[in-house]
Amino acid sequence: MKKNDISSENLSKLAFEGSAYNLVSLIVNKFGGLIFTIILARMLLPELFGIYALVFSIVTLAMAFTDLGIDNTFLRYLSASLGKNDKKLSRGYFKYITKIKSILIIISVVGLLLLSKFLSYNIYENPLLFYPIIFACLFIISESIRSFLGNMFIAIKDFKSPVFFEMGLQISKIFFSIFAILILTDPLKISGVFIAFFISSFFSLILVFFALFKKENYIFKGETKSFKKSKINNYWKYMVFASVSLAFFGSIDILMLGKFVAVEYLGYYRVSLSLILTIASLFSLSTIFIPIFTQINNKRFKRGFHKTLRYILLLSIPATLGISFVGKYLIKAVYGNEYLLGAISLYFLSLLVITTPLIGLYSMIFQSKEKPKIVSNAVLVSLIMNIFFNILVIFLFKNHPLFIIGGVGLATSLSRVLLLGLLIFHAKREFNFRVMGIGLRTPLFATFIMALFLFVFNYFVNMSLLLGVIEVLLGAAIYIGALIWIKGIKKEDWILIKSLFRRR
Repeated sequence: MKKNDISSENLSKLAFEGSAYNLVSLIVNKFGGLIFTIILARMLLPELFGIYALVFSIVTLAMAFTDLGIDNTFLRYLSASLGKNDKKLSRGYFKYITKIKSILIIISVVGLLLLSKFLSYNIYENPLLFYPIIFACLFIISESIRSFLGNMFIAIKDFKSPVFFEMGLQISKIFFSIFAILILTDPLKISGVFIAFFISSFFSLILVFFALFKKENYIFKGETKSFKKSKINNYWKYMVFASVSLAFFGSIDILMLGKFVAVEYLGYYRVSLSLILTIASLFSLSTIFIPIFTQINNKRFKRGFHKTLRYILLLSIPATLGISFVGKYLIKAVYGNEYLLGAISLYFLSLLVITTPLIGLYSMIFQSKEKPKIVSNAVLVSLIMNIFFNILVIFLFKNHPLFIIGGVGLATSLSRVLLLGLLIFHAKREFNFRVMGIGLRTPLFATFIMALFLFVFNYFVNMSLLLGVIEVLLGAAIYIGALIWIKGIKKEDWILIKSLFRRR
C-alpha cells in the first residue's frame, strides 16, 4: 500500500487514531491557551486584560487577511496530491501557494501598521492600544508562516509531531509573557505580551521548518508538475470570503464592544468566551478528517460523516447543559472573583459548545468536496445577522454594559445556530445528508438524568472549588453510566475506544 493511499485503510481506525493525537494536541493547545488566559487575566486584572482582548481581536482579524483561506486551500490540495502519491504535483502546489501566502502576509502587516494610529486614537480613543498593535505585527508574520507550514503535518497524516511543537509553543509563550508582565510597567505590559508571543512563535517556526525539511524534504526541492491554477484559484476565491467572514465572526463582538463599553467589560466577556471555546474545541474533529474525506466517496463518506456527528453530539450535549449549572462557579474558580460579572455572558455563550464543532464538521464536508462557496455564503449571511443582533442589543441596553455583554453573548449564539442551520440545509440538498437515525434519544435521556443530579446537588450543597470539581466528575460519571445502562454505547463504540490504545 502506498504511503498516503487511504483506499484500503479502515476509516474509523485511521480517523480515531488521528483523533487521539488531535485530542492531545487540542488539550495542549486549548488548555494551554486557557491556562495562559487565566494567568494573564489574573495578573493584568479586568482593565488591562480588556485592552489585551481588544488588541488580540484586531490581531486575529489581521491574521485572517494573511490567510484569506489559502491555508485551507493548501491543505485540501496537498492532501489530495499526496493521496495520489504525486510528489511533483505536491511540490507544484507548495511553491505556487507559498508565493500567494507571502504576498498576503506583506500586504496585511503593512496595512495594519498604517492603520495602527487611526485605530488607537480615532476609533477606540485609547492610546494604550498603539504600541501593542505595532509589536503584534512581528507575531503576525511569524505565526502566519508557522501555521501555514503546520498544515503539512496534517496533510501527511502525521498527527504526533504537532503535539510536541504545540507543547513547546504554549510553555514558552506562558514563560515569556509572565516575564514581560513582571518586569514592565502597566503601560508597557501589553506590548511585552505580544513581544513574548513573537519570540515563542519564532522559535516554534524554526523547529517546524527543520522537522519538515528533515522528514519531508521532497516538498521543498525537486521538479514540479504543471497544474491548472484556475482550479485552485476558483476554490480559493470562495475560501477568501469564508475566511474573512469567519474572522469577523470570531472578533466582531470584541471589536464592537470596544467602542461602546469600558475595557473592563471586554475583560469579562473575553474570559467567558475563552472558557466556552476551550470546551467546544475538545469536540472539534474537523481538521483531522479533511485529509481523509478528500480521498473517500459515496457510502464510506456518509458513514464517516454520521459517525463523527454522533460522537460530537454524545459529548457536546451534556457539556452544554452542565455549564448552565456550574458556569458561575467555573468563572470564580478559574479567573477569580474579579471576573464574576462575566458569568452572564457564559450562560448565553454555552450554545457554542454544540454549534462550534458541528459547524466545523459541516464546513469540512463542503471544503473537502470543493464546494467552499456554500460555506462562504452561509457565513456571510450569519455574520450580517450577528452584526444586526449586536447593534440591536447595544441600542436597547446602551446604559447597561452588563446587559450589553450578556446580550452580545446571546447574539453570538443565535448567529451560530443560524449558520449551522444553513449548512445542514445545504448538506441535505447537496449530499442528501440526513441527521435522522443517529441515535440521539439515548444521549438526551442520559443528559436529563445528569441534569436532575446537578439540580439536586446545587440545591442542597453549599458550593466550593473542591465540591465544584466533585460535582463535575460525578455528573460526567452519571451521564456515562446512564448511557451504558440504556445501551447508548454500542459494540462498535467499544471497539473504537479500544483501538485508540492499540498500535497500528
